[in-house]
Amino acid sequence: MKLIFSKIHKDEIFNKDFDNLSEGNGTIEFKKKYTSGGIAVVYAPNGTGKSSLTEVLKIKKASDNVCFYATDELGNNITPENNKFHIVEDQISRHIIEGDESQYLVGAQIKKEFELKKRINEGFVEVFKEKLPKLYKSKYSVSKKGDYLIEKTKEVSTEGCEFIKNIVNRNTHGSNISRDDFILYLSNNENKLEVSNLDQKKTEFVIRDCAKSKVVERLLTVKPNSVIKSSQAPLIEQHDDAIRILDKYQAAKSCIVCDNEDYDGQVLLAQKKASKQRIYDSLDQVTKDLLDKVVMDSSLANEDPFDIKEIVLRFISESDLDGLTNLQEDLKNYIKNIVKNMLNDLYSCFDGTNVVKDYDELSKLQKEQPRLDDDDLLFIQDVISENIDRDIKIIRADDSERNFKLMLGDLPLLNVEREQMCLSTGEQNFISLAFELLLAKNSSKEYIVIDDPISSFDSVYKNKIAFCIVKFLEKKKQIVLTHNLELVKLLEFQLKDCFNLYMLNNNDGGRNGFIRVQPNEQELLINFHKLIALFQNKNGKLMGEIKNRRLFLISMIPFMRGYAHFTLDLKDYYGRLSEIMHGYGTAEVDLIPVYNELFGVKFSGKEKVTSKDVLEIDCDELDFFSKDTYPLLAETLRQTLVYYYLRMTVEKTLIDVFKIPIKPNKIMMLNDIIQSAFKASPNDDDFKIKRSYRVFFASRKTLLNEFNHFEGNVNIFQPAIDITESKLEKEIRDIKDKLEKVKLDFMDINR
Repeated sequence: MKLIFSKIHKDEIFNKDFDNLSEGNGTIEFKKKYTSGGIAVVYAPNGTGKSSLTEVLKIKKASDNVCFYATDELGNNITPENNKFHIVEDQISRHIIEGDESQYLVGAQIKKEFELKKRINEGFVEVFKEKLPKLYKSKYSVSKKGDYLIEKTKEVSTEGCEFIKNIVNRNTHGSNISRDDFILYLSNNENKLEVSNLDQKKTEFVIRDCAKSKVVERLLTVKPNSVIKSSQAPLIEQHDDAIRILDKYQAAKSCIVCDNEDYDGQVLLAQKKASKQRIYDSLDQVTKDLLDKVVMDSSLANEDPFDIKEIVLRFISESDLDGLTNLQEDLKNYIKNIVKNMLNDLYSCFDGTNVVKDYDELSKLQKEQPRLDDDDLLFIQDVISENIDRDIKIIRADDSERNFKLMLGDLPLLNVEREQMCLSTGEQNFISLAFELLLAKNSSKEYIVIDDPISSFDSVYKNKIAFCIVKFLEKKKQIVLTHNLELVKLLEFQLKDCFNLYMLNNNDGGRNGFIRVQPNEQELLINFHKLIALFQNKNGKLMGEIKNRRLFLISMIPFMRGYAHFTLDLKDYYGRLSEIMHGYGTAEVDLIPVYNELFGVKFSGKEKVTSKDVLEIDCDELDFFSKDTYPLLAETLRQTLVYYYLRMTVEKTLIDVFKIPIKPNKIMMLNDIIQSAFKASPNDDDFKIKRSYRVFFASRKTLLNEFNHFEGNVNIFQPAIDITESKLEKEIRDIKDKLEKVKLDFMDINR
């Protein structure tokens, strides 16, 4: 399993080499053990762009300023737009445990509930937002809750009417409907209505008319007994026809019907209009409305399957009451049949799906008390119970959804500011990261990127976090970014040989990219006894790597001094080596017997070394250990020797310039020398300049004890590899330049 980057770019953070990475420098291969996942650990010293790499992999869209391009082992392209990376950010970025319970809870019962909820929700959304609104609009021409046919459904089913109104409402689309009530409605067989097989053309006419013309709606409001008979009322339609013809041909010289030449179209048109008006004025208001809004409606001219116009005119002129009432009953019957069909479409909306069945199954599950039965969550619970004296538990919320709620004791666990959890920082950190890893486990994304997972953790939790990484994410491809070798060791202890190790290099003039640490050197980093075995020349591997024995032995002085503390040290090698670890020292030590006795090696001859010998080392010409087999160890030894040299040089220069006295048989530490050299009170003229020098030398990383003393930490690789080559070169230049300035500023004064 491989991830092959060809480009990683973020402003000016990464060296230009990252814009065109070779396969050799851009490949991260995941170490696969027993599952489908795998781990690659990328060791990144501070300042190499570890967090920036995380930021790059987090983006969802490439730009000129930030982008990356990669492929997998099958040649599939991986870009920001693919959204393949799930990021677990460093501790500083984790303020709350975000998300909802569905992202964390994966037990069998819980998983089943979430699956059912997901399917049910998708079913309701599909029906309420898509299926029914489209069906009602296309089949019944209704789309608003106030439409006539929707209102008429209330006469058959008040509950069904309210459901339909809520569903067609564009603002709600059924969101206000209680799903329990809706499923209960569908479960009641009485809501499945009997319908008649009525004339299709008449049915379609009623639907269209109710949506637009409203003739049917108006006709049904007419009360027959309120209409006054008028034999002349039918003449109004005749007059309308005559007026329409006369108006069109009023300029004709003769009548277009009878060819009568004694014809005045304009006079005749005026007479017809006056006659119509006299008839109309003689009618009562109810009859006028019936004529205007029903008989004379233009829609009936094209389609009138119920003979509405004829029946209404006959009723007005002849008082044919039976004809009108029969028409009204017929229309009511068609409307009732239509709304029954509308309600039946509501009743059968989930036909062909498992929504109702799923809902019943979910209801049964929700009557049970939820329990934690996922191994990973149970592990988190055990750790919390053991170390925090609180339980993680799952309860059901007091709402209609009966959703799960993760609780820490009596308080909600998710989406709560860490400060409100009433926990120590370490406890907060563990819980938040453990749940981040659980979230990553359940993520659908292919790659998990974990940024500096054990920073800010105490020893109680570091091992447990390493376990979480190995166990929770065993089926994921993981990129673990760290600047802490302790994490590398912890992962190895949790599952032997479970990862490939890379160094992230980002330096001008160096080999940049993801540099694979070979297995033979990876085991030196992880296992102290393997490193000692190499120094003991077991299997004869050491001698062939040493190119300059003297420089190799000098570079080992700080480590041998610390290592001697772990032995019987009957000959006080610790004390003897201490005498040549300070720039003011005058002792001479033969390193051959020291090395031979500590590591059981048989170096021959002598290698006598004084502090003066160390001070004369040329840091630009340090090629004393082969980089072919153990490149990381070779660089570590080189850097250790540089730190050793720098410290000695600063001590020697400051003591000589400021004439600092050294008491016989007393060790004066570098910090004491710095304080003595630049001691000044605020009233002194040279207070500011001395303070600036004091701050400079006291803050140099390479001058700190941990960089060349190994008491309590015999890890030769760290912190030596924690500083990039470019930063080390700058540190050397800065310290040397500053020492020259010290000489110029104070040498003459102190003569």
